[in-house]
Amino acid sequence: MRLLNDLYAYLWPGLSMAEMQRYGNNSNSYVIAGALAGGKHVVIDPGQVTNEARQPCLERLIGEMAKDGLKIEDAGLIISTHAHPDHCGASQAIKKLSNALVTIGKGEEQSIIMFSQMARQLLGTRDQGFEADFYLEEGDLKLNGGITLQVLSTPGHSPGHISIYWPALKVFIGGDLVFHGSTGRVDLPGGSADLLKQSIERVSKLDIEYLLTGHQYGAPGIIHGAAQVMRNFDSVRRNVFPYL
Repeated sequence: MRLLNDLYAYLWPGLSMAEMQRYGNNSNSYVIAGALAGGKHVVIDPGQVTNEARQPCLERLIGEMAKDGLKIEDAGLIISTHAHPDHCGASQAIKKLSNALVTIGKGEEQSIIMFSQMARQLLGTRDQGFEADFYLEEGDLKLNGGITLQVLSTPGHSPGHISIYWPALKVFIGGDLVFHGSTGRVDLPGGSADLLKQSIERVSKLDIEYLLTGHQYGAPGIIHGAAQVMRNFDSVRRNVFPYL
């Protein structure tokens, strides 16, 4: 669905309890349309090809994009917030369809190796592997049309986890950093509760109107409104931080 301007959100079902029971795991995906030369798109967190429930995640993303007049073949850059397969597993398959470049945060190299192997063993397909064409470090990422994104280092859920902030639209795309009333888990290899809390505290100081999360998990995947965003950060501090 078109969220605003050229930003599109494709949320993996899981808002209601019935949906959570029906659907397996996959990430929300976000697309900045026409932001590259030749009208190519930026795809953030493409999700998986097929998840543990054998559901066609990539096929669903392609179909949802088509409803908005967007083609996966027009992807020019694929950004993953981190190397967990539910966020980056479809990257190589999309690259085959579009010849897009694939990137991820510096510091995720070991996570790529570990989780690519785990995904192949679990899902039985090499399409769930991951290879980066280059690595992103913190700083500005300038796109066409005067769009400047800020790449932020937000470790904790994984060592090289990054988030994307679009200052002009006050949009924050946070992967598995923070959810509605919750945070990303820290018990996977490379996770750190202290780093996660530091990353969240840093991000909470940004001017955010749209907080776009990596999963719905029984609550809205998009938190809209600066007051709502701040209330969510406060709730996470009070109710989650003490248990990390």
